[in-house]
Amino acid sequence: ISATVKNMTIDAFESFLVDNLVRSVSEKIEDYLVNGDGSDKPKGVAYANTWTNNTNAIDWASTALAAVDITKAIGLLGSGYDRNAKMLMSKKTLWTNVMPIRDDAKAPICRDDGNGNYFIYGYPVILSDAVDVGDIYIGDFTKIVANLADEIKVSASEHSGFTYNAIDYRGTCIFDSDVADAAAFVKIAADIVA
Repeated sequence: ISATVKNMTIDAFESFLVDNLVRSVSEKIEDYLVNGDGSDKPKGVAYANTWTNNTNAIDWASTALAAVDITKAIGLLGSGYDRNAKMLMSKKTLWTNVMPIRDDAKAPICRDDGNGNYFIYGYPVILSDAVDVGDIYIGDFTKIVANLADEIKVSASEHSGFTYNAIDYRGTCIFDSDVADAAAFVKIAADIVA
């Protein structure tokens, strides 16, 4: 950030700094919870399982995503996980691939409660830009365990931005996650190996 911003009132500067660092750290944690492969980093839902078509995943590569693909995937999820099940996808997947889908009665399969919350066949939808476009995960996300082992620490350096009259601030934390129960998730995607 520039030295000018540093001269803001203390309250305004602290608020600005905290908001930016929290957003950055949160986005990184969200990416790990979705895409972490568990190899020297946290493990997320994308690596919860080896995805196999018609076993724990549905492949829709050959056609457009259809209601039957979603209902088949829901059917693959064990009933013990259904109570807490949610659907995770990108906003683009929701609006490009899911919103156009109609059921046999020509009614949309996705409903909006008027407060920005979406439901597909009654399952709440979680939107995340960390999810690859075209992928949908259905599952009980309480089966991903996470630990923020240390509080977020903030450090500053005037050295790296000396020539630009800037100060670098860095927020760091210790975070880990793992999938406690791989059977709690199924995937819909256009790239599942049969």
